[in-house]
Amino acid sequence: MKKLLSLTALLGVLSGAATAAPYVLPSHQPGALTPYDMQPVYSIEGLYAIADDSDDPNTAGVRVSFSLYSDAADTVRHQAKLSIAPMWGSEDYEDQTSVDLFMMPVTLGYEMNIELTDMTLIYLGAKAGYAWGNIDSKGEGVSDSDSTGGFTFSVGGGLKFMCSDSVYVNVGYEYGRTYFSQGIVDYDMGQHIISVGVGCQF
Repeated sequence: MKKLLSLTALLGVLSGAATAAPYVLPSHQPGALTPYDMQPVYSIEGLYAIADDSDDPNTAGVRVSFSLYSDAADTVRHQAKLSIAPMWGSEDYEDQTSVDLFMMPVTLGYEMNIELTDMTLIYLGAKAGYAWGNIDSKGEGVSDSDSTGGFTFSVGGGLKFMCSDSVYVNVGYEYGRTYFSQGIVDYDMGQHIISVGVGCQF
């Protein structure tokens, strides 16, 4: 009789364990990002560039960029950037002539992002590359078009405001200079560039 009671008790314990919620091992949790982990970022900015020389046209356009960004929770975050920025401008002169300018810089750059608050970063950076261009000149009975190109660079900085963990907006200023040396007489043009844009991290 004692053996029967012991067997019944054992079966009761086992059946209770079988109806309990099964233990599930926790899924693998990746480690925290380090400053060496680079995340892809796509961004687009509206640009307005004021020419250094009043005889040169101001230009406006967009800049599309692909970046690799160190998104670690670190005070300084690094960003490598590939950008293309088509821009257009025109200028009319007192002698009834006009100039239409198209330029498209393709640049590689680096930005250093410094955390000011949890949601705000200040960035400083530089870009360099090559700019293709076309200059159309028109006057009284005269029309001329030149394709050109040359080395270009810019340096500057601005602020980034984090809207979420993966989206930011930025406002910035750069000083840029392009050295046209192909197709026309050697010529360089300086620009003060204001940028406003948005970036998204994947």
